[in-house]
Amino acid sequence: FNMKHHTYRFSTLLLFGLLFYQILSISASADQWEFQLAPYAWLAGQNGKVAALPGLPPADIDIDFYDDIWGNINLAGMLVGEARKGRFGLFADIVYTDIEMEDPVPYGVLYSAVDSQTKSWIVSIAGLYRLAEQQNRFLDAIAGVRYWSVDSDLTLKAGLLPQRSVSNNKDWFDPWIGIKGLSPLGGSKFFISGGIGIGGFGAGSDFFGDALINLGYQWTKGFSTTLGYRYLDVDYEKDDFLYDVVQDGITLGLSWRF
Repeated sequence: FNMKHHTYRFSTLLLFGLLFYQILSISASADQWEFQLAPYAWLAGQNGKVAALPGLPPADIDIDFYDDIWGNINLAGMLVGEARKGRFGLFADIVYTDIEMEDPVPYGVLYSAVDSQTKSWIVSIAGLYRLAEQQNRFLDAIAGVRYWSVDSDLTLKAGLLPQRSVSNNKDWFDPWIGIKGLSPLGGSKFFISGGIGIGGFGAGSDFFGDALINLGYQWTKGFSTTLGYRYLDVDYEKDDFLYDVVQDGITLGLSWRF
């Protein structure tokens, strides 16, 4: 099952990559392509409920980004890419997180503790349309697809019942729409950027909301840095699997435009 799951995930990511390449290769506009590449760190905590054990209530996740995240995050990597030609463009956002925590009393005396580890991929690809642009300010409309892959591992530590472990893997796709924009602050090199998106609508997850706000500094024409905050809320439930989780925390980013 794991080999089949990983093969499916790899095929999905490859499809996204081929689609990205194909769209970049086709354009009738005389404008030049403009590109952005922006790796970033998202110090995100997690709060919510995850259920993968039939017959038992969901396990609570409670990791605050401001005091618990350093001891619970195992690995994280994020990257944004954008290509634009004239008013039209393509946007991609890749997020990987591996977060682990232990709850001492999740099920009373039945089990003494639960060790939960959640590995998630969030891959978003979307088309862009520039609604407005004036004096380095812009506003873009976004419409696309978001791919989710969540690996949830729960280990129930022995209490009245013996230790028990279970793993569950879920993949799904969501449509999503949103807006994003940027505005300089007066005549300085500081700027504000951000965006908001919603999706799911029952196609995969019941609903998700995603919001980001940044304060940035434009060091050169092509290079900038950002400090911001991102909030992501997703509610997915199917069969015996529940993933109702909020991820939020500080973002630190680098951006190259060329």
